[in-house]
Amino acid sequence: MAALVADTPLKRFGMPDEVAAVAVMLASDEATYITGTEINMDGGLLAGSAASPG
Repeated sequence: MAALVADTPLKRFGMPDEVAAVAVMLASDEATYITGTEINMDGGLLAGSAASPG
């Protein structure tokens, strides 16, 4: 787990309340124009890191 956190740009795991906030927003009237999209909640892991690998 330490290696995963080290490779994550935000340097931490996501919290349940962070995921819940996105779910609530998507279920609200604030998201009426959002369709067919993917929201990655990975602390920037898929976006990469500014540091070189390794």
